[in-house]
Amino acid sequence: MKFRSFVPHLALALGLSLAAGLAAAQTHSVYLGGVFIDVRAKAPALEGGPAVPAPGGLLEVGDASTTGFGYVYHATPEWSVEVALGIPPRHKVYGRGFLEPFGQISSVKQLPPTVFVNYRFGDLLPRLSPFVGLGLNYTKFSQARSTASGDAASGGSTKIMLDDSWGLAAHAGLSYAIDKNWALVGTVATAKVKSDMKAVTSTRTGDVTRTTTIDFRPIAYTLSLGYTF
Repeated sequence: MKFRSFVPHLALALGLSLAAGLAAAQTHSVYLGGVFIDVRAKAPALEGGPAVPAPGGLLEVGDASTTGFGYVYHATPEWSVEVALGIPPRHKVYGRGFLEPFGQISSVKQLPPTVFVNYRFGDLLPRLSPFVGLGLNYTKFSQARSTASGDAASGGSTKIMLDDSWGLAAHAGLSYAIDKNWALVGTVATAKVKSDMKAVTSTRTGDVTRTTTIDFRPIAYTLSLGYTF
């Protein structure tokens, strides 16, 4: 066989061999577990409405726990793509500053699906391997409700709206292989989540609108049981 005709055959053979290797390495995983969300939200005082004593009306968003689940596509032993989901948790919101005597003034649910591209390192210890991931988070807020105390603080029946958020996300974790299929996985994740909030209160003299921007700064701790197939 001449050299010129041999090269394409060799390239084709190498390509087919690489494709077969990648196909053999491809696996899929699903997982289910618990999630604790440390919200760490920050927001300036509410603007709008009657003047109130300094420092004004402040908000504190409470932490929450929920059930998380997801899917991971392992393209190679090192690289994978993960879709992290969960049951939307409900966060209690408390008044601070001028609003503190009113206690819990509202609550809100949030759905934060996140896509990660993960890189898995070699085994740190037998069966224990660390990984890191970067990705994109989308957080949708729903069922924002003012409590009776919140209505009293605002001066009437109040409707609350929060904009959805897009932001970068990152996590790091450890995976412990129980056997070839089952694993325990723990992660610590964070994401950039920021939302403009608007509260509209119906009063005897007309609607009063108050606004602020909430920077949620969440850290989520998860512990899950995963199955690879």
